[in-house]
Amino acid sequence: MNEPIKSGDVCVVIDGIFGANSPNIGKQVTVHGLRGEHSKYGRIWLCAGKDLVTEYGAKGNSCEFAADWLQKLPEQVIEVQSEMRAAA
Repeated sequence: MNEPIKSGDVCVVIDGIFGANSPNIGKQVTVHGLRGEHSKYGRIWLCAGKDLVTEYGAKGNSCEFAADWLQKLPEQVIEVQSEMRAAA
């Protein structure tokens, strides 16, 4: 069973408000906190990442995502990425 998303998790964006056309799909984000519950999309999380685009087209380093739009990265993947950054 997959553990639910929580603050501090590293995730990949797998969906968005515009479905397959969402500009953040494939981007890696870090979950910062729960923003609340949406009547249609469920739990909404504030996340940080590089070059994120909001539903209004604004670009920045943070964005809100529904829990269903995020896929947690396994801890092993995060450790390998950290090691690769340290070696660079």
